[in-house]
Amino acid sequence: MATVVFIHGISNMPKPSTLLSLWENSFATDTAGSTGLEVANYGASSELVYWSDVLYPDYAKTRSGAESANTSIEMSNAIRGDTASLEEVSEEWVRRISEALEVDSDDLRSSTSPSESDVDEASISAAAAEAIPLPWILKKPLMRTFVRDAHHYLFNVKHSPRKGIEYHVRDEIRNRFLSTLEDASKSGPVIVVAHSLGTVIAYDCLKNIPECPKIQSLVTVGSPLGMSEMQDKLDPGYSRIDGYAHEKITSSWHNVYDPVDVVSRADPKLSNDFLEQGTPRIKDVRQSNGGVWTHGMLKYAKQAGLRETIRSELKKL
Repeated sequence: MATVVFIHGISNMPKPSTLLSLWENSFATDTAGSTGLEVANYGASSELVYWSDVLYPDYAKTRSGAESANTSIEMSNAIRGDTASLEEVSEEWVRRISEALEVDSDDLRSSTSPSESDVDEASISAAAAEAIPLPWILKKPLMRTFVRDAHHYLFNVKHSPRKGIEYHVRDEIRNRFLSTLEDASKSGPVIVVAHSLGTVIAYDCLKNIPECPKIQSLVTVGSPLGMSEMQDKLDPGYSRIDGYAHEKITSSWHNVYDPVDVVSRADPKLSNDFLEQGTPRIKDVRQSNGGVWTHGMLKYAKQAGLRETIRSELKKL
């Protein structure tokens, strides 16, 4: 049996079973112009590489509306004031990422949070205007989370999310990804669908860990891999001229993006950054998510671009 292995991105997440169910339901729901996608209909199963607990002390709480098309999990965390601290993040890293994302690094470091009434008002206004651009009052806590989570993974920070528990972040998450792929590959071909920072994790493992199992296909979603700040930390495997993970991907790599996704918009297309011996191999797929927070996986999963990309790979099984 084939397996679709999902890996999540930034922000605190609900417990693994809840998160996987939310993603599966979002894919399966029929929307205007797009028939729902259920991987079981193609003889495949779903697994999730979960790593939120490596960086966060407790599972994210879900609440009414938090997983709707207009907010998403990441946005609901921001509204609750659940944002990452930058105390353990270097000044240089904050400066570099801030420049790439065109945000003020000093303001980003400030720990001030909006009141819930301010956030709600901004959410309503942004929704009416299709959130282009996303108001800073909402963007700031989300960008802080991205900066912290990416830093701790790429620099393999020793982090204690809970009393008595300590991880080297990159080592722990790599082990979880490899373990899931090893188990899944025993049953048949594997398709990896990675979102947000999960795309960096998946690529890092596929390109830099020799014992990582091969996969049929990689689908990256809302990926920050186009940023030089990410690429610089993906040694020794990454190079622009031969960065494609041909050693482990047997079929194809598709990259699905929304051009106004605040996490990937600095360079959302990957085909020119991850060549195979100078030749483009990645297929970039553009889609429009709409709404307040375009980066959320639940938003991507409701659109035809991502659904049809995964469906095409499942049909190859």
